[in-house]
Amino acid sequence: MAVKPTGGKDHRRYRIGALAGVFLLGTGCGYVGNPLPPALKRPVMVTDLAAVERGSKIYIHFTIPKKTTEDLPIKGQEDIELRIGVPPAPFNMETWIHTSDRVPQTKIVPHGPLAEVELDATKYYGKTVDIAINVHGPSGRSVGWSTFQILPIVPALPKPEGLAASDAPDAVHLEWHAAAPEFRIYRKLVAVPDWQQIGTSPRASYTDPTIEYGKTYQYFVQADEKTDNTYAESDLSDVVTVKPVDKFPPAVPTGLSAITGARSIELRWDRNVEKDFASYRIYRSGNKIAEDLTAPAYSDRDAQPGQKYQYQVSAVDTAGNESAKSAGAEGTIP
Repeated sequence: MAVKPTGGKDHRRYRIGALAGVFLLGTGCGYVGNPLPPALKRPVMVTDLAAVERGSKIYIHFTIPKKTTEDLPIKGQEDIELRIGVPPAPFNMETWIHTSDRVPQTKIVPHGPLAEVELDATKYYGKTVDIAINVHGPSGRSVGWSTFQILPIVPALPKPEGLAASDAPDAVHLEWHAAAPEFRIYRKLVAVPDWQQIGTSPRASYTDPTIEYGKTYQYFVQADEKTDNTYAESDLSDVVTVKPVDKFPPAVPTGLSAITGARSIELRWDRNVEKDFASYRIYRSGNKIAEDLTAPAYSDRDAQPGQKYQYQVSAVDTAGNESAKSAGAEGTIP
């Protein structure tokens, strides 16, 4: 017959074991499962690797992994293996690893969750390079290489110089000095932090017709060159600031005709289409007889019978700029 312990430490162990057995039986789990495999602690793969050639530099950025594939925080220092090099033909991964350049860890500069890298592009001019990254955890394990970035490298595009802005009719006109296949134009309001690309130009000039008078704008320009599906970029031009001034009158009205009635002379002409058009002025024999007209028509009821009159029309914009007078039209009441 088994002897049950009656006291002391052995008794306490018996009680704990008995209670544990009751608990397991009560929950329907009367056995211990297989042990879980140890966590591999491999950093997640980099999925946002991006690279661009700008001027004589190659700029690379990516998000630094901070979790493992088990969704655990990485404890310790990762080993970031970033490589750039011309791919062998035919491509062989081992050959590329041995012949490519490994970027020194000191060139990988963290900016919050992002890492930024600046490399000299000159040694790769005229070549196409592959760029990839493999992040090893503190234990040396990794999930492998990221997707490759394929980047054709061209001789550095010239920085646009001498950017100047001038007023144009309902627009700002930009000019600069540089030779490149294409230019990108960027603009923002002085009080707004974010720049927006507003257009491209195949020549060293651009007219921005989307301005509003009374607002102050800033512009810069950048050259680019497309190779396959990627763009090489120049360094950015200096920024120019301009507050457009409306110094340009509307177009001269056209199509003026004078139709004689029994007691008046009826004038008709073509409508102006400028976005800042405000009104018309009417001249009879050189003297202004009406203004602030918004419709392209006027009835002269002060004309005297038997007298020949010559009429002209001008257009005025919202800034008060007046166009030249139109071609004349004659009319006489019998």
